[in-house]
Amino acid sequence: MIAMKLTNIAEAIAAQCVDARDHQSIIVRRITTDSRDVQPGDLFIAIRGDRFDGHAYMSQAIADGAVACIADPAGHLHAIEIGKEINAPILLVEDTITALGDLAAHYRRNHIPVGMTIVAVTGSNGKTTTKEMLDHILNGSLPGRASIKSYNNQIGVPLTLLSAEPEDRYLIVEVGSNSPGEIEMLAEITAPHVAVITSIGEAHLEGLGDLHSVAAEKTSILDHVLEGGLAVVNVDSAEIRPFLQKYPDLRVFTVGRSPYAQLSVANASSSIEKTTFELEGRFRIELPMPGTHHATNAAAAFAVARWFGVAVNEIISALASFTPPKGRTHRVDAGGITIIDDAYNANPSSVLAAIDALTGGTESRKVLVLGDMLELGAEASECHDRVVRAAMAAGVDVLVAVGSQTLKAATHLLPDFGRAMVVSCVDTDTAVDLVDDVVAVGDTVWVKGSRAMRLDRVVSRLSRRVSKPIPVAQIS
Repeated sequence: MIAMKLTNIAEAIAAQCVDARDHQSIIVRRITTDSRDVQPGDLFIAIRGDRFDGHAYMSQAIADGAVACIADPAGHLHAIEIGKEINAPILLVEDTITALGDLAAHYRRNHIPVGMTIVAVTGSNGKTTTKEMLDHILNGSLPGRASIKSYNNQIGVPLTLLSAEPEDRYLIVEVGSNSPGEIEMLAEITAPHVAVITSIGEAHLEGLGDLHSVAAEKTSILDHVLEGGLAVVNVDSAEIRPFLQKYPDLRVFTVGRSPYAQLSVANASSSIEKTTFELEGRFRIELPMPGTHHATNAAAAFAVARWFGVAVNEIISALASFTPPKGRTHRVDAGGITIIDDAYNANPSSVLAAIDALTGGTESRKVLVLGDMLELGAEASECHDRVVRAAMAAGVDVLVAVGSQTLKAATHLLPDFGRAMVVSCVDTDTAVDLVDDVVAVGDTVWVKGSRAMRLDRVVSRLSRRVSKPIPVAQIS
């Protein structure tokens, strides 16, 4: 972060400063919302969450070196009432999350250097992977950074913007949404030079409604691309194409397998070890990760990197050395089995892509640990039926069905696909207890489910295993 005076921050967010002890001279060197991560010179923003209230940790944040806190009046009074002394300036605002966004917008427009390029990445699937691919490519020749983890909401996006350093030449911001208008709001704060839309799929239908509404939500990011900027859009989904006609003055570059794409992806093939494909019929790309669906993510990263001026051979080389982050088709070998950790999140299109990659990429016994896909609203039952039917039809040998929706679909469809072994797990705790006994030496295990299902615990359990023989008894 570029250092700021606390008085300037207070003015930017229209805060009332209380308990001010010489706050005129205070310099803020970093912003944090995590009391466990406070460093000297930080400004701690107290956020109210579902499980924790940051206001309860203001005193500890100051003790650990924070120079000030941002709080709402009720939280500040509560801290005083419970006897926590806060011997530092407190900036009082009506809502601390709103204040964080206001501060990030101010920082974006007044402190981020003109020479820094802001890239915003959104989409139903592949946001984080595309962001990481692009960062991996650009980092070979330019100083810069990308949002950590999946910082893509109304807290994560502002924190990413506020992390920008003076020497950075690029900043990649991941932008997500689960309700109408969220991308519009985050894109306005971000004001990107480049926007990337990775895909349109059945994600967050509970809040967004249908694919048309998903496309409308994702393309709203294009309203805030700065003049002279670029939009890189995957046009494989028909729903997105009509929306692009709204932007005749924006440079839109399309990618995908569709004949509508300017940068075409073709001849993609995948094994558990790697994915290969062609771009424009002349560039052969290799990714050290399974799943042909990653080809369009790589194509988007390729297009943006070329816009930055990175040479084609450098992009191809960087993609060949890319390692996916944990939870996103990350390969783990342990105890004679191959685990594909894809447990971070799931929706129908990403699960179908995983099934295709698992069943088409290995000759070993194929085990799919599939958890519930959440936030699908009225379409939940049909979506779970569809992916379970696809898994059984594609030749999955063992389906570990985790959660009520997946288990219901598997039970309903099992008579039609009696060959597959189905392991019933009402929840993730049951899956952790059972899956190690189901998996055998030589198996390939793909773990996929919505983040709230916490299937990373299954990955962790399998990663610690030792070699076991093929189970004698089949569990169903």
